[in-house]
Amino acid sequence: MFGRVFRKLLKKEVTKHIPFPKTDFDCIDAEIILTTSMVELLSYHIQENISALFECYGCLEGYENQLGHECMTYTNEQRIFEYGDLAMLNMDWDKLAAEFVERSIQMINYISEIFLNKLDMNILIENAIKMYIATDCILLV
Repeated sequence: MFGRVFRKLLKKEVTKHIPFPKTDFDCIDAEIILTTSMVELLSYHIQENISALFECYGCLEGYENQLGHECMTYTNEQRIFEYGDLAMLNMDWDKLAAEFVERSIQMINYISEIFLNKLDMNILIENAIKMYIATDCILLV
């Protein structure tokens, strides 16, 4: 469902910039760049929404011990497990589509209906989640 809705939002945003999108898509490099850009943007929005939704019980209760704080001990993988679905539902998809087009404005001529129809949101979301998990500062230490 997200895929169909998001593709419609993207088509609407693209047609604001170019009224008649190209019907062919022959530049594989542009497709990879655009897909990578979308994954990065999705990962950022997931992080932003999880941060907005995350409530640390230790902070609410005023625990002195840092080990009692989920904000200190949860990894990004645990945060995705606990808040990932809610973060996806809370995401502003209109804003995401607008930011993607704005971010990819130099490649707007390569965005066609065929490219948009080929976008698999499940794979993009999975890759964005993997990127979010990989940026965990606890794991990098």
